[in-house]
Amino acid sequence: MLDTDNLIGYDSTKSCSNEFREGKLLKRHISSRTKKLQRTVKAMTLVELLVVIAIIAILVGLLLPAVQAAREAARRIHCSNNIRQLILGCTNYESTFRKYPGYAGETGPLLVLAIDNVRPTMRGVPWTVQIMPQLEQVTLSSEISSLYDRYPRTIPIPELERDPITKAVSQFMCSSRRPTISYPLVAPYNSKYGSHAARTDYAMCGGNATLASSSARSITHKDIGSWVTGQRIGPQSVTDGLSNTLMIGEKAMTTEEITTGKDFGDRAPLAGWPEQIGVVNSYVRFVARGPGKDQRLSCISCHDFGSAHPVGWNAAFGDGSIHMIPYTTDAQILQSIASMSAGDIVPNNDF
Repeated sequence: MLDTDNLIGYDSTKSCSNEFREGKLLKRHISSRTKKLQRTVKAMTLVELLVVIAIIAILVGLLLPAVQAAREAARRIHCSNNIRQLILGCTNYESTFRKYPGYAGETGPLLVLAIDNVRPTMRGVPWTVQIMPQLEQVTLSSEISSLYDRYPRTIPIPELERDPITKAVSQFMCSSRRPTISYPLVAPYNSKYGSHAARTDYAMCGGNATLASSSARSITHKDIGSWVTGQRIGPQSVTDGLSNTLMIGEKAMTTEEITTGKDFGDRAPLAGWPEQIGVVNSYVRFVARGPGKDQRLSCISCHDFGSAHPVGWNAAFGDGSIHMIPYTTDAQILQSIASMSAGDIVPNNDF
């Protein structure tokens, strides 16, 4: 039963009102403190921001070389796979024709002394086109051969028929150096083929040589290699042994002319032009100097092997093996592997 005596003098309305106001004030106080704490947590001084940026920059600086190294390793593997396809194309060509691909009636390369420069009646497409059927490029090989038959010598190819000349083939391009696209042509090649054409980053070995003079602009041919003027060779001609004979390697270029078409050792298209003097300089190389990484302002790269890789260049031997040859390899070893019948056999495990 309700005790009315205890309720005397008790104002319930006033008590509830005070409690309500106190509760409301408490909530406001808590809310105000929460907002202050939130503002305190969200705030960041300029010094703290600069420290964070510095830490991020340091981490990026540490990771970037590793990322670049990984990318270059991937490109180097891709390049070795390319050259593997090329040497397989050469061996398959030999299985069919009993000769390796090579000479197509070209004159000898420019600035290479003691080599036959007389062009015989033999004519055809260069080694790069000869092996295209073995690279699943039968149609392209046929189209280029047809252009040679219909537009020999200096007869320009009509603009509507130039498409085969511009078709780049991925197996002939090193991704460390440049994309698989067509590149500008300079005179006299643009007068026959138009403004652009596909290229090759790989060359057959024409043998070894010595420097012809102190200026080093010319070299003197010494021992023949897998590419020989006047003939195509078979395995029986490689008396040094297929596993000891360089067949194909990456060619050197000058860095500022990689995409301009002005490098003297890269002016001819992938399709070649046997009648043109100096065309061989674009897809045949010799061992006269030590191969090296692409350099600026190099006027002698048209003779040499080399690459865009930082440590060495990929090479394919007659037995189909692929080797990454360091730039530091002894010159005598390089001279030995460049010749196919000089009797100077050096095991290729020396590099």
